[in-house]
Amino acid sequence: MISWFKEKLQRKIVDHWKIPLELIPKLFLYSLIISLIDVLLIFLFSWGIDTFAYTLSIFMLIEGGLGLIFGSFISAYSPSVAKLNEILFHSEPWNFAKQKEIEKRMRIVLITGFLLIIEALFVSAL
Repeated sequence: MISWFKEKLQRKIVDHWKIPLELIPKLFLYSLIISLIDVLLIFLFSWGIDTFAYTLSIFMLIEGGLGLIFGSFISAYSPSVAKLNEILFHSEPWNFAKQKEIEKRMRIVLITGFLLIIEALFVSAL
């Protein structure tokens, strides 16, 4: 009985983390694309290279922080906003499947924001 419960719990943990672990290379690529856009913008609008790493790390920290804030805000408050839409605009009712879909989408935003913050810490260490 205990081994069955342990196996079921372990399978549930593996299934829960399987999707984010498969997405990490793709999300790392997203964060690198955002970083490259930042590098291009800094080169276009800066006059010197002396503050390049500082400016790049600040931009990446801000973008990563905004990703974390908006991702968590949208996934946490989407049922409240949907209920308000349902009452005010008579839209279709909110259900659990929609909440899970939004949580999956916001997981991508959250992990990308986290990766941007990690990259910013590496750039600031240069």
